[in-house]
Amino acid sequence: MNISIRAVRSIEDVRHFQALQGMIWAAPPEDIVPVHVVITVIQNGGGMVAAYDPNGPEETGGMVGLCFWFPGIGVPTTKDTIFTVRSGVIRTKICSHMAGVLPDWQGKGLGLKLKLAQRTAVLDQGMTDWMTWTYDPLFRINAVFNIRRLGAVCNTYKRNVYGVMTDALNAGVPSDRCQVDWWLRSDRVEERLASGGRERSSAVTVTKEPLPDQARALHAHRMATTTSRSGYAAPVDDAPRLDGTPLLVPIPNDIAAIRRADRELGMVWRHFMRHTLEAAFGAGYVVTDCLFLSSAGWHYLLEAQPPESNT
Repeated sequence: MNISIRAVRSIEDVRHFQALQGMIWAAPPEDIVPVHVVITVIQNGGGMVAAYDPNGPEETGGMVGLCFWFPGIGVPTTKDTIFTVRSGVIRTKICSHMAGVLPDWQGKGLGLKLKLAQRTAVLDQGMTDWMTWTYDPLFRINAVFNIRRLGAVCNTYKRNVYGVMTDALNAGVPSDRCQVDWWLRSDRVEERLASGGRERSSAVTVTKEPLPDQARALHAHRMATTTSRSGYAAPVDDAPRLDGTPLLVPIPNDIAAIRRADRELGMVWRHFMRHTLEAAFGAGYVVTDCLFLSSAGWHYLLEAQPPESNT
């Protein structure tokens, strides 16, 4: 692909971003970020990087993907290998608000290249090495990308954070989101980016000696699924076991297809994930990986976080 990635700074590029936003998320006019807001953000500590293809849409000036972010503050609740969390300590962070690629350019590694460009830009700025963003935990592709490929971790669940959505992807559904922590300089992130977090390395079987992450899964408690009347996997209504044992939580394979075919089942998945993750996070668990079980599909791997250190 003859694609270039560069920072967005001009008003013309921001207008192209507006067109791209509408195309990626099928966003209604009221959800399009105003030009004056984007310009203010990128001139005051935030930023945007975009991917351009000469064969991209004319209305976007060839822009086919983007990342958009701004600075914020927060109290970290997860740990990486270089930072010890202390209660009540507020840190500067980067809030990554939008990241997306047009459908015809998906599956080509462009999303990863955009996140790497974003990571480089933030580290070069020197403000912080901590980034957060939210995503719908029911979308498998985003879960695997955020947690497995990028090395983000998560122990924050937000109920209906944006209200009931109106865009084509989420219309009529409570906007529950997981907020991930991406520790940009951590060993974990460096290792994941070096390996690419390949999906094929995460299949768990019991017929051969397991890889390290497979061994963790084989000793975890797995929450079960069943088959619904519409033929899709459905979660079993069962409380998670939160005794310190690693926990495997199922992820629907295609929540968008489920919502189109069986809206009631889509809401069952929403409430299952909400109640399971809220209970686990409240008990000190953290999402540390996404693993594919050969007999049961993709799952979140949750592990108990060590107690907070005061040293």
